[in-house]
Amino acid sequence: MKSFLLSFKDSAKSLSDIRTITVTGMLLAFAVAIRSLGIQITLDARIVFTCIPISIIAMLYGPVVCGLSTFALDIIGFLIDNKSARGYSIELALVVILSGIFYGIILYKADIKCSKSNIKGSIISILKIMLARGLVVVICNMILNSYFIYTLYINKDFSIFTSYDNADMMKQFITWWVTSRLPKNVTYPIDIVLLSIVLPAANTAYKSVFKQIKSI
Repeated sequence: MKSFLLSFKDSAKSLSDIRTITVTGMLLAFAVAIRSLGIQITLDARIVFTCIPISIIAMLYGPVVCGLSTFALDIIGFLIDNKSARGYSIELALVVILSGIFYGIILYKADIKCSKSNIKGSIISILKIMLARGLVVVICNMILNSYFIYTLYINKDFSIFTSYDNADMMKQFITWWVTSRLPKNVTYPIDIVLLSIVLPAANTAYKSVFKQIKSI
């Protein structure tokens, strides 16, 4: 518990470092660019790979910085999309922040590496990547986001607490979830492969660059 709370403290403390602001800003710009290339499957589902720059932020600067970054990316994306008909949802924003926190908790200071010379370290790194991405996909994307999108925009009368005995209403929700939300998350294996390649490279490059700066 102590180390868990310490990760939040260290992450928040890093916000006072200009390096954190600079690198995070560049990665957010990269995330916005990736987001613009997303594949829109349905109105409620888009395949994007913004998890790559977001995971790098999480690995380098932790849950607080990553949570704020995902929130900033969400607002920027909303303004770009200009989906004013639906408005901005506080519930969905909180889920976005939670996703950043999940990434930060698992990946912060994890020393992600993938190399033939360190098989054990590589396996641990891949497991952490799988866990971080898995938590976001299952809890944030498939459960919370799906529920809030459906109850806010599709069927405001639906509630998981009151509709369990209404077979038709539950069937409609499940049908919508399978056709509109499930396809968004089929890229999980691809996400893991990409993150397993990019995160170790980013970790090595970051350490190398700032090690050289310190030596100057």
